[in-house]
Amino acid sequence: MDLFGIALSGMQAAQTQLNVAANNIANADTPGYQSRRADLVELSTGGVGVAGVTADTTSAPQSDGSNGSNVDLASQFVSLQQAKTLYAANAMVVKAADQMTGTLLNILDTHDRDKDHDQN
Repeated sequence: MDLFGIALSGMQAAQTQLNVAANNIANADTPGYQSRRADLVELSTGGVGVAGVTADTTSAPQSDGSNGSNVDLASQFVSLQQAKTLYAANAMVVKAADQMTGTLLNILDTHDRDKDHDQN
């Protein structure tokens, strides 16, 4: 996988993590709602993937014994921050790779122009 592909996989994983956290927050007051989490994995070709979205059994049910959701809002906000950081880091990789590609193309263009000038 190339640099752009690796960064894109990280951005897609971050988007999934963001979507899952947003869905959990939206359903925090839904009776019986089971919190979910995005399970991120390292890809053998490089980058990050989502193994799946599973029920979050680490979140405890309501302490008062009611049939509310098990969404822990503090954990969801941490997950949102992680997704934001993952996305931003991979976006910076894309930007740096784009700049390096542009610089390389400029060098090659200058080299070709110099070569053409020397032949004339």
